[in-house]
Amino acid sequence: MTKTITLLTSGTRGDVIPYIALGLGLRDAGYNARVAAPVGFKNLIEPSGLPFAPFDGNPSDLMVNRSEPLTVGRSIVRSILATFDFLEKARALYAHMLHNAMNACRGSDMLLYGLPTLWGAHIAEGLCIPGIRAVLQPLTPTRDFSSALLPFRFSFLGIGNRFSHWMMIQATWLAWRREINHARRTHFNLPPAHWLDPSLQSFPNQPLTLNGFSESIVPRPKDWNEKQVITGYWRLSGVGQFADRNFNQQAAQLQNFIDHSSHHTIAIGLGSPGTNDFDQLIHLVEEVLNHMDTRAVLTIPKQYHGRINSERIFPVEYVPHEWLYQRVEVAVHHGGAGTTSASLHAGIPGIILPLGIDQFFWGERVHKMGVGPKPIPQRALNANKLANAIQQALTDKSMQERANGISDVLSSEDGVQGAVRVMQETV
Repeated sequence: MTKTITLLTSGTRGDVIPYIALGLGLRDAGYNARVAAPVGFKNLIEPSGLPFAPFDGNPSDLMVNRSEPLTVGRSIVRSILATFDFLEKARALYAHMLHNAMNACRGSDMLLYGLPTLWGAHIAEGLCIPGIRAVLQPLTPTRDFSSALLPFRFSFLGIGNRFSHWMMIQATWLAWRREINHARRTHFNLPPAHWLDPSLQSFPNQPLTLNGFSESIVPRPKDWNEKQVITGYWRLSGVGQFADRNFNQQAAQLQNFIDHSSHHTIAIGLGSPGTNDFDQLIHLVEEVLNHMDTRAVLTIPKQYHGRINSERIFPVEYVPHEWLYQRVEVAVHHGGAGTTSASLHAGIPGIILPLGIDQFFWGERVHKMGVGPKPIPQRALNANKLANAIQQALTDKSMQERANGISDVLSSEDGVQGAVRVMQETV
């Protein structure tokens, strides 16, 4: 009988697309793969042909247009207040979200879940099915580097690095303990959750974890056990596959903008939720492009397109990174896991402007590999710093050669098939 594997995801587009790629690989391997995600991702998931199991509630939606929650922004006080405001509003979603997500996952033989859906472990327990972590960033404690979730990069050396992972994972696990235990009691018919995150418990109780990144980008930590599997990146096989209709309609115009430029063309985008001050971003980008005699494809919400007066900027609301990064010379972005993967695969230098979550970690990796300038936190961003970084990325031939070399290495890997092989040995 065909096994049903549900991929439980939430967060942003960058969190969902790798799960679509993984789901398609599992489907092609003969499994009944489906994606359970918030209803807002319907138009992203359904064109893939994978069954879509929607549920209500996505806490990440609360971060859009808010003042830097879960980050260390230009104002620490404002960021702290924004974080408390986010947590308070998100708590109200959790009971409803967990109940609906569990119903969406019924009928599954196995559940895969990631960083935005770590609570999926409780659903798997409630449904009495195996649960596997499938993450886009290294979350399991190690002495080799500090936690990927810290809003800064600093080595605490050995045991200090390991403790930083323990602290961040445990804080994430406990943040919603009250709401999760209510759901366990009310909806899942389970006792209160163990106070420790499963990955921090003794070896037999740790979950199998699929790490959806390349070992050439994050070398395997020496102290990871066999339950930690680095598969390679989970990417859609078709460039720009499942792009929305609006992009398809403007692709020719965008290609014309890139082809008929006598200047360097770069891509700039800060992801979702990204910055909340788009007027300031537009002004900064215009200043930098004028100074450097450069042009840019700027990803920005559609309501701000009319405020752009510069002919050096082609504004887009959405464009697949796999399509765009093959056509520009430099990628300026926030450093999300998926966006970083796309720029590395494209073989172009990346300039990382991190805001929070794992973005500082990926910015550090890009810089240490020599395929991008030193990251510029968004809280410290100004025109001079951005211009200098772009100048370095455009003129440093060794940086460009290293970026091409990384792209060649990654092109020989197939993370989806790596994950499928692990699943075949497990299911």
